[in-house]
Amino acid sequence: MSSLSSGLFVLAVLAVAWRAGSVPIAIYLTGFWHYLLYWLAFTFGAIPHAVFKRDAIVMKTVSVAGLAAVYLAFPLDPLSLAVIAGGILLNVVAAAALGADRTYYGIEVAGLPPRRVERFPYSMVAHPMILGNVMAFGGTLLNAGFRRDWWPLALVHVVLNISLLVMELRGRRSGPVGVDASLGFWVAVLGAAVGALFFGPQGAVLGALVSGYLWILVCCYVKESPCAPT
Repeated sequence: MSSLSSGLFVLAVLAVAWRAGSVPIAIYLTGFWHYLLYWLAFTFGAIPHAVFKRDAIVMKTVSVAGLAAVYLAFPLDPLSLAVIAGGILLNVVAAAALGADRTYYGIEVAGLPPRRVERFPYSMVAHPMILGNVMAFGGTLLNAGFRRDWWPLALVHVVLNISLLVMELRGRRSGPVGVDASLGFWVAVLGAAVGALFFGPQGAVLGALVSGYLWILVCCYVKESPCAPT
């Protein structure tokens, strides 16, 4: 359910953004959901691991594709590209050393046994994937054109990556909790009302989309096994 909802949400936001002629709507409203997925999966561990991996990969791909599209619209800056490439390379090498399942919280979500990884780059730095992400997103800010128009986008990515590091270091987990899924309709209505209050009819649509999608993710990731693998 969460995977289907993610796809429909992205398509709906893109349709609204296209109709409104607003690239920022598309970029900002689809750019950060994978961080929420990481937090929910790590904290509650209720989602099947295969579903979490699929959701996270899809939403991160959408996020990175959106950022890349706006970044590449500006003249290329060699230093910026070099830093981005270094961050991506560090991330990829770290993920290969850790393995796909453990990269996506295999211990916390899938119950894999803890294992100390000593291969490079873990032999040199404790959290190379977070470092690589911060390098890559921070590197975009070295491009003057991108920095002028899109600095909040890169900054939020950097801050959210650091927040994931804090989450992992604290290691606080609660396990699955009860959620009344029937409240979803009223959550969407409230989101539509708030959106309409600040941004008019278009805001009502976006508010309903965002709040409704958020509620679906909460139900799938917080409640015990509500979203079976498909």
